[in-house]
Amino acid sequence: MGAPDWTGPYRDEAVVLRTYRLGEADRIVVLLGRDHGKIRGVAKGVRRTRSRFGSRLEPASCVNVSLWRGRGELDTITGADSAGGVEQFAALREDLGLISRAMAMLEAVERLALEYTPSPELHDRLLRGLRSLRTHPSALSVGAFLWRLAQLEGVAPSAEGCVYCGHGDALVAIDVAHGGLTCGPCRPAAATAVDEETVAILREVLGGQLAAALSRPPSAAAEAVERLAVAVLEQHIERRLRVPPLLGAVAAPERHKARGRHPRR
Repeated sequence: MGAPDWTGPYRDEAVVLRTYRLGEADRIVVLLGRDHGKIRGVAKGVRRTRSRFGSRLEPASCVNVSLWRGRGELDTITGADSAGGVEQFAALREDLGLISRAMAMLEAVERLALEYTPSPELHDRLLRGLRSLRTHPSALSVGAFLWRLAQLEGVAPSAEGCVYCGHGDALVAIDVAHGGLTCGPCRPAAATAVDEETVAILREVLGGQLAAALSRPPSAAAEAVERLAVAVLEQHIERRLRVPPLLGAVAAPERHKARGRHPRR
């Protein structure tokens, strides 16, 4: 869906996905609006010290935003209000490990969202993902979120049985290209090997047992689940994700220490 054919003011509840500098004092802000989908707007003067709402337009903020739709490619952000119970996720930005993982969530959503196309389910799912990352950090926070996005897009594989023969036992690999797990006899040469724990986690995440998956401790299987989710989404969007979600285990907020970044994928 392209740019709308109307002009004038409008409002939305939105999550800030990304920002860019523009000129000396302005910033381009990419938002996911609940009612308008992906929005690209200019926040004028927000990089000045006395800006009225610049601090509210940081990535992973959720705001009630006011905009003006003109004839250009970018709308103008005229106000951003974090009052009235609309959430801020400042705690995520204070922790290097958590904000790195939050940025992986934001980037994936930015790639999937369509401009000016209502995305209430995508918006709400992103809020739930950020809220969970803030309140109950888990080794599977990003991986589970990406798999749920894949489900929303209709590209998540079946985890119940072999994608070729349907048998549910002895699943040993995942065939990303054909959208499913495979048993040993049916496994194509290009399929990626998975162990029993990885299969069990995938079944929890995709089968409605998310709480059980998120309660699991860090493990090689949890990392494998994230890598597989990245592979599925990258094939779907036909682009690489720039922000690597594989940033190591996430500890509880009170114990979490800042970690350095791993090399980019």
